[in-house]
Amino acid sequence: MTQVQYMANLHHALKPLPEQRREEILEDIRLHFSEGLEQGVDEETLAEGLGDMNAMVREYRALYATERAQQNPSVGNYLRAIWAGIGMGLLNLIFVLPIAAAIFAVWIGLLVAGVSMALGGALAALITLLDMVFPMNFVLVLNPWINVFGGIALCCMGSLISIGMIVFGRWLGKGLISYIQVNIDIIAGRRKNREQQI
Repeated sequence: MTQVQYMANLHHALKPLPEQRREEILEDIRLHFSEGLEQGVDEETLAEGLGDMNAMVREYRALYATERAQQNPSVGNYLRAIWAGIGMGLLNLIFVLPIAAAIFAVWIGLLVAGVSMALGGALAALITLLDMVFPMNFVLVLNPWINVFGGIALCCMGSLISIGMIVFGRWLGKGLISYIQVNIDIIAGRRKNREQQI
């Protein structure tokens, strides 16, 4: 494959990335070709030395997704980064997806439990107070103050769990992004080692 063909294919494959990032990558590849041509290496050998173009594009997309998730932490950006990390290869599919899914499921479960406890406790306290003012005859209360303070305690405990899960979720997202970044670096390192051997 000639330099012109390679650059055209690469430009098309990098379309999902922002224009500035795409131009930086293309400039690096142009530099690779110009340095190689100065040393007397033909274009086809230089193109082969870059390795599989699809793998390289997946790597650049994954790097962009992880950087975006680090700069703008949100569930959507974390999920895009995880998906891009999985797209790097079967090894990541085996390791990243089950770990991310298990951690995400536990986190969601605890967050939902915390919110449920907070709402249930607040509702129990409120219904008991309303029953004291306007008897409703369906609230079974031995001692209404136990229900009120128990509901408030449950509401506080649920609120603390919910806040803790939100803070833990941010930390968790950063940890998953770091894990994916390490995988990308490992895969990129292997590709660069192959390039240097050629």
